[in-house]
Amino acid sequence: MKRNWRNKAYPVFIVVMALLLSCNRGDKYAAHDGDQYTCSMHPQIAQDKPGTCPICGMDLVRKRQPGDEVKITRGLSYLLKPTNSVVIASIRTVFPIRKPMEIRIEARGTITHDTRKIATISARFGGRIEKLYIKYKLQPIHKGQKILEIYSPALVTAQRELLYLLEKDAGNNELIRSSIEKLLLLGLTENQVYQMVSSNKESYSFAVYSPVDGYIMEHSESESDASQMPPNQDQFMNESFGLRIREGMYVTTGESIFTVVSHSDLWAEFDLYPKDAPHIRINDPVTITVDGSPKERMETKVNFIQPFIKNGGNLTKVRMYLSNPQHHYHAGQLVSATFTTTSENSMWIPANARLDLGARDIAFIKRYAVFRPWAISIGRQSGNWIEVLDGLEPRDSIAYNAQFMVDSESFIKVN
Repeated sequence: MKRNWRNKAYPVFIVVMALLLSCNRGDKYAAHDGDQYTCSMHPQIAQDKPGTCPICGMDLVRKRQPGDEVKITRGLSYLLKPTNSVVIASIRTVFPIRKPMEIRIEARGTITHDTRKIATISARFGGRIEKLYIKYKLQPIHKGQKILEIYSPALVTAQRELLYLLEKDAGNNELIRSSIEKLLLLGLTENQVYQMVSSNKESYSFAVYSPVDGYIMEHSESESDASQMPPNQDQFMNESFGLRIREGMYVTTGESIFTVVSHSDLWAEFDLYPKDAPHIRINDPVTITVDGSPKERMETKVNFIQPFIKNGGNLTKVRMYLSNPQHHYHAGQLVSATFTTTSENSMWIPANARLDLGARDIAFIKRYAVFRPWAISIGRQSGNWIEVLDGLEPRDSIAYNAQFMVDSESFIKVN
């Protein structure tokens, strides 16, 4: 009996399902006046009512007419993005990190003379140069070494006055003291005055001595002398490496004759750019390397910082004081410096993750599996890491290799 009931109920179930499907199908493919139906796989099939494709058997779909509204889903919106707006790829990503970092700043400069150790030899009395002991520029001299001898009529007269007083008016201590002071003010030493009084004979030439150790240089010439060009190359070489001062020339009282520079104390000076200068402090450690001798290094520290303007740009001069007792280094040598500082707890990204477009810097930030170019503001660089001042958050996922994302900067449009 049970089996017979099933046999009778089965045809009824088939009929009901067929009616439901026909109703749904009729709603889905309800015809409208002017509608056209086609096959998705075979667009050449077209008819004015629903049906199936005679080639593949798929249901025909209604062609959309102009003006029909299309609903844009999230997935479809990404497909409709222009190619220069997003880049879709499966590449390596990294997150910015926040930590202190050791910063190394490179700069190039020169070794110069220490201006605190420069002395000027001037003529304290006028006269004629009788003997010159300096033969060439940058000749090394020592403190107390005789530089030249000058014949001075004024000194000869002052000596004769003192000798006359000692002989004719020995008891006039006040005049004798005034005469001795006059000779000392004219440039004689106490030893020279004592020798003159002991010998009871005036001297006709007086020596000028170096006040410091160093290398001799001529004092800067006047603009009129410097503007006169030598007539030939030989004369130019003589004037460049020889001396302008000659025996027999006259000098006036107070005239600067020579300048003595010290090579035992030198300066190393470097010009820093504005982006690096704010991070350098007094007493920061510095490693100096002489060009041509990469293994020759000097460990020192920053002693002086001076901002200045050069060619319309803001620069900062950083100076280090160098001790050079063996005269191993010389003024004019080119040197390189590495400044070492420690940053605060700032944000850093790999250097490869930043793309330099010249006017701005960008990183490719990942949003829903899509990489977008994002403008960032960068600071210092430490090795393979770059400091990010603005534009990123620690939770942002960025492309590790930004250069890989583009072929040229014209591809990128940054909002």
